This record gives sequence, structure tokens and C-alpha cells, in this order.
Amino acid sequence: MRTILVADDSLFMRKAIKDILAGRYAVVEADSGRKCVEEFSRVRPDLVLLDVVMPEGDEEGIRVLERIMALAPSTAVVMITALAQQKAVVAECTRLGAKGFISKPFNAEQVLRVVEECVGMTPP
Repeated sequence: MRTILVADDSLFMRKAIKDILAGRYAVVEADSGRKCVEEFSRVRPDLVLLDVVMPEGDEEGIRVLERIMALAPSTAVVMITALAQQKAVVAECTRLGAKGFISKPFNAEQVLRVVEECVGMTPP
């Protein structure tokens, strides 16, 4: 079973995503940018779903994306964004290597479509 790391400071958002992925993927959770990097290093998941905005100073989403790409440049990372976030943030994440985006509020079909597309980018 493929493993997905879900990193979001919101327990509600992590649970919502975990519920969508249940039974299809093994899900590991991180509630901060620091924990995301730790779990990524420990688990080496097939995909990371990473919230752009996390209140951890230099460990917010874009910095975490940079750190993951430095550790493993071929990692599939999908950024979770609010619709109100600026195009500049999306452009920066894409430049750093994000493979996709999930917009809040999201629905199960959207999450599964993006996850399945991105998991298909990584070898089993």
C-alpha cells in the first residue's frame, strides 16, 4: 500500500483528508512543518500533502517544500491552498517542485483525483 504524509496544523483538515484516503493509502500525519520534515525523513512516503500556511515561522509550507525537495528532489508533493492565496504563492511552490495543488474547501473527488495523478508519478 502506498503511503501519504498529510501535513496540516489543523486536526480537522488532517482528519478530513485521512477519511478520504482511508482504505486506499496508508496515511501518516504531521501537525507542523518541523514534524513534516521529521516524518518525511523517517517514512519516505510516496506522496506528501502539505498545507501552505502553517504557523511555525521558517517551517511553514513553502520552506518545508524546499527542505523536502533538498532531501529528495523526485518526491511528489501536493500543496494544500486556500482559494484566497495569491498566485505568487502557487508560482513559487511550482518553481520549487510541487506537483499539484488541492484548493480549500475541497471535496473527496478532487482530493482523490489529484492524489491518484501524483501517486502515478512515483515508482512503486
